[in-house]
Amino acid sequence: MSMKLGRNLFIAGVVMATVSSVTPVVIDSTGRQHELESLTSMILVGVGLVMALIGGAIWWRHRDDVVPPAPAAKEDGGPDGGIPEPKKPVTLERVLWAVWPWAMTLITGAILVGLASAIFDVSVTRMWHELRHALHLSVTRHADETELRQIVWKSPHALLLGLGSGLIGLIGFHLHRRRTAAIGFSQVKLVRTRGIGAYLSALPTALRVLAVASLAIGLGRPETYRIVKHEVDSVDIVLVMDMSKSMEETDMPRDRMDAAQRVIRRFLRRNKNDRIGLVIFGQQAMLQCPLTHDTKILEKIVADLVIGDVPELGTAIGDGLALAVAQLRRSDAKSKVVILLSDGDSNWVTRFDPDEAARVAEEQHIKVYTLLVGREESDLFGGMSVNPATLRNIASRTGGEFFRASDYASFDRGFQTVRNQLDTTKRTVTERVPDKQLFVPFALLAAALIALEFLLGHTRLRRLP
Repeated sequence: MSMKLGRNLFIAGVVMATVSSVTPVVIDSTGRQHELESLTSMILVGVGLVMALIGGAIWWRHRDDVVPPAPAAKEDGGPDGGIPEPKKPVTLERVLWAVWPWAMTLITGAILVGLASAIFDVSVTRMWHELRHALHLSVTRHADETELRQIVWKSPHALLLGLGSGLIGLIGFHLHRRRTAAIGFSQVKLVRTRGIGAYLSALPTALRVLAVASLAIGLGRPETYRIVKHEVDSVDIVLVMDMSKSMEETDMPRDRMDAAQRVIRRFLRRNKNDRIGLVIFGQQAMLQCPLTHDTKILEKIVADLVIGDVPELGTAIGDGLALAVAQLRRSDAKSKVVILLSDGDSNWVTRFDPDEAARVAEEQHIKVYTLLVGREESDLFGGMSVNPATLRNIASRTGGEFFRASDYASFDRGFQTVRNQLDTTKRTVTERVPDKQLFVPFALLAAALIALEFLLGHTRLRRLP
């Protein structure tokens, strides 16, 4: 009966502590977590751990409780053997003595958390929230970060290694004690009194448990981020990219589409301070990304583009250019630029032809730089698969320049020369940048705990044998 009670109590405690710790954190409209909910979850986790420890101790103590078979009777009716030794009764003292190593581990861990809170000036409540969030990520197959947090866990599933600390505690606190040799005494009263060393005998194992837990947290690779604001001299630029069917031609390395993507990505890495947007067009034009300072996001968008994102059976250069001009009309920048990448073969008009779009750009004082994507040599039938004349006319009319995508160095030099002569607009840019890698502090803490365990285990708290 006692074994069954202990087992049920242990399972119920583990389930309660696990569910309470990995429940997703609820955030209200002000961005602050409900204190009542946090306090309730902490209490439930604590109660679950206590239930699991007490139940586990009872379960372990009674794991061999089996009803012995009735002894066979001898011919004279007497018992077949001696009377088996009775089991020691479960007392409150024995239960507390079994729970004490776990309680000492929690107390030592609480002291370390308090010291870390004071040293790093981070509240204990904040630490608890971040650990709950990391535990939730560790058991989630597809973790989707929908909010910007100051701490990001790069490998949250590594926190599952922390379960090894519980196994170490179970072996060190319970199994190891039962397998140690015993020393006989003629009088029990000689060893009846327990000194302070008896109560601290489990401290080395407790330090080992905390070291493994600390190392598991460090392997989760927590990284802090900070918000940085600074002023930059900015120019507004809209990239216009041709995504018609003709961009699949292979007259450039791989194909024209890949060449245009490589040009744009190199350009984005070169211009970090400007606000840049993206318009794509084929038979129709579409705004793919509004003006932004986040060039990393824009570079990823460009890398993911494929033919078919817009209807590709047509090349509406005028509509693509007109849409870019419309985006820049709403801009407050002093200087506005359009960079158009295309093979120049305009064969579709929905609202604007190339000449009309160039005229509107000229009226808005928007310079258009054009890059020809494709080779100008004639094909086997004497025709040309590109039309550089269209792109030359657009650049000439708006005060821009004409380049070839195959000669990126010339484009970069020419554009940067003009870029340095343009009137810039001062803008305040807010960036979220990596601050500190927290793996090293947790790894050092684990190493310090292991060293302290080794020192105590081989000196004052050494166990014999």
